[in-house]
Amino acid sequence: MSTSKTKTQLTVTDCTDRHEWNDFVESNDGSPFGLWGWREASRNYGHDTHWLAARDRGDIVGALPLVEIRSRLFGSKLVSPPYGERGSVILADDAPESTTTHLVRQMKRIADDARVDFVSLRGTTVDHAQFEGFEHENRFVTFDVPVGVNHDEMWDGLKESRQRQIDQARENDLEYVVGDSVDGLREYYELYLQSVRGHGSPPHSFNFFKKVWETFTDHGTLHLGLVRHDGRAINGIMNLGCGSTVSQWGVITDYEYRDLQGGSFLLWKSMEHAHENGYQSYELGRTREGTGVYMFKKSFGGEKIQYDDFHYYPTGPVELPHPDKSAYKPIKEAWKRLPIPVTKLIGPTIRKDISL
Repeated sequence: MSTSKTKTQLTVTDCTDRHEWNDFVESNDGSPFGLWGWREASRNYGHDTHWLAARDRGDIVGALPLVEIRSRLFGSKLVSPPYGERGSVILADDAPESTTTHLVRQMKRIADDARVDFVSLRGTTVDHAQFEGFEHENRFVTFDVPVGVNHDEMWDGLKESRQRQIDQARENDLEYVVGDSVDGLREYYELYLQSVRGHGSPPHSFNFFKKVWETFTDHGTLHLGLVRHDGRAINGIMNLGCGSTVSQWGVITDYEYRDLQGGSFLLWKSMEHAHENGYQSYELGRTREGTGVYMFKKSFGGEKIQYDDFHYYPTGPVELPHPDKSAYKPIKEAWKRLPIPVTKLIGPTIRKDISL
């Protein structure tokens, strides 16, 4: 980073220009969860948002998107980003060295004024030394698969066992389709309700997905993929593009049909779509190291990347939300037994306040 600019020239304000913000995020290795569309989707839940832009001589040189979530049940927090994998501070290559300091200082002012329990900055790639006074944690990893290579190289990067499963999916007459309408989104959402109930988790509202759909589709960076068997959706995914990278999000499965290898087929088709549309890399979403999902993603090749999370506690340490906490197990098991119409009705009022 450049050291020729003095820190006294930097100002930090809430950005109000959608196009200026998106241009900066896309040009500086930001994530789709830091784009303006994620701000609008979060606001759709009634959350306050702070899209902080650090400017030098009027130009954005750093950004920090924050969503403020207040809940009687789960406490209050500032998160970057909620409901997604990677966000936190985004810096231009020539940003002054003090840019992160200025952004974090303003973030702390907001946190103190709002009296939140904690701040969570997820998946940051910024130098750890810039986050003095924060607690550092590695909870998740991802795999970054190169898709800018030729098609054969991309295929050869997969483990042979994964290649066989993709071939098996084709033999099982699975159909891959692109959901390019609201009807496709509804088909995805019906499978989503079933999939998350199977995990014991409350669902997002359809309106949340519709807002993501509208804002990212208008921006030309959302690709919804579905795998059907006998006309019925059994796998689904939302791929969100930002800059040169596509990030997978919202992967869902009908586990009754998992032996048909629709999950492997869907992920391969997603990688192909990213390749065909000129992207350079495909991020496989967050996962905990050593799990079955981790091994599945590892078989697609790519570089393992550690997500660095940083937490700030304005009034002292508090326990962070942890979905695998043993105390939640009875609640999850009870949720799995609820009828889907019930989870659809009451789930979103809970899910909107869970930042994971």
